[in-house]
Amino acid sequence: MAETINQIMDRIKRLEEYEVQVTVPQDFKFTGTVPYDMTIVSDQAFVKIVAESFDSALFKVRDFFGIEND
Repeated sequence: MAETINQIMDRIKRLEEYEVQVTVPQDFKFTGTVPYDMTIVSDQAFVKIVAESFDSALFKVRDFFGIEND
C-alpha cells in the first residue's frame, strides 16, 4: 500500500542526526561517492547520518562499510 503524504511528512519529522562510530574493516576501500559526513581516525570512522533511529543509522553505516549487521 502506498504511503500518504501525511505518513511521509510524519516520517520526515521524526528524522534526527546521529553520530555513529564503527571500526573500519581492514579490506575496506573507498569507491564512488561517499554518502555521509564522516571522519576517519586510525581505524575508527565517526559518521554523521540522518535517520529515524540510532539503530537505523547504525544499520546504514554498517551496510556502507560492508560490516555484517546482526
